[in-house]
Amino acid sequence: MADQSGPGPDMFSRFGVADLSTPSSALISSSKYLNNPMLREAMATALLRRNGRDRRVGWDSQHIVRAYWEVRDTGRINAMLKEARVADAKLDAWFEERHISTFRRDDLKKYPPDSLGGVFHAYLVSQNLDIDLDPNLRRDPNWRPDTDLQYWELRSAQTHDFEHLLAGVGFDYLGEMAPFWMRIENYFAHLDAELAGELAAVHLLLVLPMFTRTMLHYPRAWTALTEYTRHATELGRRSGPLYMAKYEDLFELTLPQARLKLGMGEVPEYDTMALSDYWSEGAQSNPEIKAM
Repeated sequence: MADQSGPGPDMFSRFGVADLSTPSSALISSSKYLNNPMLREAMATALLRRNGRDRRVGWDSQHIVRAYWEVRDTGRINAMLKEARVADAKLDAWFEERHISTFRRDDLKKYPPDSLGGVFHAYLVSQNLDIDLDPNLRRDPNWRPDTDLQYWELRSAQTHDFEHLLAGVGFDYLGEMAPFWMRIENYFAHLDAELAGELAAVHLLLVLPMFTRTMLHYPRAWTALTEYTRHATELGRRSGPLYMAKYEDLFELTLPQARLKLGMGEVPEYDTMALSDYWSEGAQSNPEIKAM
């Protein structure tokens, strides 16, 4: 039987550790994120669980996002966005325009098969998917964001799928790493670090569990995951401000042409569909499992 006693307390240095006491009967720290019980539970589960068939792979996301929304300071973020608009005329004009995508799947049929619009249309048809531009817009087509942060998040959701294609990755589970990480690095390349951190925090919370789950449970996918991280880091840093891209203007272009317009340069194409099936324990290839 393996020795599970582990090292004794003397094996660890107490240097720099201060013993604290508190009258609080609940866990409390200097981190608002750690102090949120929903976020603690959601992150611990997402970081350590397997991709079991009783829960879809992205099941954790809704809990993480809802908990993050409880914690973040929306007033401060909107104030920082206002300051950024003052400092950047192009960003100010982008917010002022408040462009919102309204196209549907059939609107993409007219584009050439090798174009951005055509490739996306073929994907939607192959998966029997339509376009969900935003839950608020689905409920009320006349809905419009009240704040800059609401608009930022709306556009981030509306452009996510195009960033899969432009990053050269598929719509598989491991491929999710690239657009998220590309966004994180792109924010830090073009925005003040404090603002970039606030906007990128939710992306990091969503993709960080992919690292631990892969290392702990699916090590054969590790090198693909870290390659996507390297690739997306370089892509996000060298590209123009992708968060302001109006992809409708690029639908007629081939993927290489669209990437050139966005300052991405040459981008290799990746295929991790088979690895994603291993990583997701069969959910990638089995729609019934994926939908659970």
